[in-house]
Amino acid sequence: MATKEPNAIDVDRINLKFGRKSNVLNGLSLQLPRGSIYGLLGPSGCGKTSLIRCILGVLSINSGSINVFGKKPGKSGSTVPGSGVGYMPQDITLYYFLTIFETLQYYGSIFGLSPEQCSARAHFLIKFLNLPNKDQQVGSLSGGQKRRVSLATALIHKPPLLILDEPTVGVDPLLRKAIWEHLIDLSKNHQQTVLITTHYIEEAKDANIIG
Repeated sequence: MATKEPNAIDVDRINLKFGRKSNVLNGLSLQLPRGSIYGLLGPSGCGKTSLIRCILGVLSINSGSINVFGKKPGKSGSTVPGSGVGYMPQDITLYYFLTIFETLQYYGSIFGLSPEQCSARAHFLIKFLNLPNKDQQVGSLSGGQKRRVSLATALIHKPPLLILDEPTVGVDPLLRKAIWEHLIDLSKNHQQTVLITTHYIEEAKDANIIG
């Protein structure tokens, strides 16, 4: 009998507390099957970003357990954080002195892409995300354009897991629709798993699971 593959993400009754404050996350559980899109819906300040940081292994939980592809994030044998995940944070964490193309080359090389693969992916993502000239410095871009470059860095290496924190904020409706169609294609046809936070109720309906 074949062994069932573990979920992409398994969060089991976790608690997260900062100092003496009340729990930021209290007994939270979440299961995300491989090849699915999970829409994490909620207002600002409800703990969505904290949960993401726990899943990435950046924050340590007080109790409960988290497994990503059957392994604890940050432990030996796990590719999260690392090449197993493409992460777009809410905050802009790009190098402003690099050009758009240099930025995508840099992130692609970190995740093991060849120069040829980096170039091909960069050209595709620049066109798909309607970014300006590839030789324009990131620091000269508008806030919305910087966020789209940040999204491109998460997509560049085609990771098995995408974690996207409010990726469509400040994006026009047509591009927002195109981004969601792309994510749906990645999950259906390429078995990539997506965890996406949003406060847009109307776009969360495109997710397989809403929580």
